Amino acid sequence: MKHNLGDGLYLILLSIFMGALGQVLLKMGANKLVLTGGPLVTAFIQGITQIIKNPLILGGFLLFGLSSLIWIVAISKVELSLAYPMVSLGYVLVLFLSWAFLGETLSLIRISGVLVICLGVYLIAQS
Repeated sequence: MKHNLGDGLYLILLSIFMGALGQVLLKMGANKLVLTGGPLVTAFIQGITQIIKNPLILGGFLLFGLSSLIWIVAISKVELSLAYPMVSLGYVLVLFLSWAFLGETLSLIRISGVLVICLGVYLIAQS
């Protein structure tokens, strides 16, 4: 039997934060890619070459990998049905990180949506 949320909460939150930050790094790196048309194989090789030379994308992959390892440890301590809904906090983090680092729009409807997500996570955490 898995333990309550307190036993893995910090690991869950760290994993979610690293995943969200990894997503922003991937987007920042993707914005720097110059993908051209042409034969599919040529475009694919060109894209892969740019990706493996892009430190932002590599950093995003690294954060995702570390996030996954931390997640495995976290779910060894907490019931999955309690831990997994917490992953939706990543949407909240990505919204604000995208605003801060990518200059994306923070609309009232998006903020309202993340407040609903936060309420849902809070209710699940109380169970």
